[in-house]
Amino acid sequence: MWTCPPRRIVTAVDFGEASAQAVGVAAALASASGAALTLLHAETLEAPPYFTAEQIDAIEHQRQAARAEAQRYLTRFGRRHTAVPFEAAIADGPPADAILRAAAGADLVVMGTHGRRGPGRWWLGSVAERVLRHTGVPLLVTREGTVDTARGVFARVLLSVSPDSASVRQPAEAYARALAAQFGGTLAVALSAEDVHDAARRGDATLIVVALAAGERRHGLDATERLLRSCSHPTLFLLERHADDEGAQATGA
Repeated sequence: MWTCPPRRIVTAVDFGEASAQAVGVAAALASASGAALTLLHAETLEAPPYFTAEQIDAIEHQRQAARAEAQRYLTRFGRRHTAVPFEAAIADGPPADAILRAAAGADLVVMGTHGRRGPGRWWLGSVAERVLRHTGVPLLVTREGTVDTARGVFARVLLSVSPDSASVRQPAEAYARALAAQFGGTLAVALSAEDVHDAARRGDATLIVVALAAGERRHGLDATERLLRSCSHPTLFLLERHADDEGAQATGA
């Protein structure tokens, strides 16, 4: 259902502090698991429909130059935040669409979020929510300023599985246990939201893993998105895909 340890990790980058933190966490996991690591940045530069052929040709040259510069900058950014080898990938189009396309060939997506509201949350706020809603790949989200050390994220893993998602408890527990074991961490299981909040408040968790079965996913995503916005802990979402959802991940529909 979910592959752990992951073989390919994709990390979304917008060059801010939140994505720098995400790179560190993803790199620690890639180093421990031997996974291939891709840093992904999305660029959009489109010609208006009324442009002439000459103007379209000019903007295409600008787009190629911008992509080349973005690739160089992404490579420098990655090297500042990890010594783990990675691929620097520049994608065309809106960020959420680019991440969903990349996720189709990955075992894990890692994103940072600053949790802001209004226009400032466009990149790593609303984008993370859209990826969460459409992806079937495990999504690990870290909040800016909440990670002391990248490896420390996996020290005390808390798995949250509601009674309605009992069908995915076994694979989710196996995934979370394997993740913790790579870093010598521990795993605990919570069966209620109150247990999760109590553990987070006491400092008993460094990573919260939320597992949703396909049936609950269809009705529980609103609550899951609220957790994404409000949780101060790094959170890994394991969402079982429903058959009717196939294809949405690749298209971003």
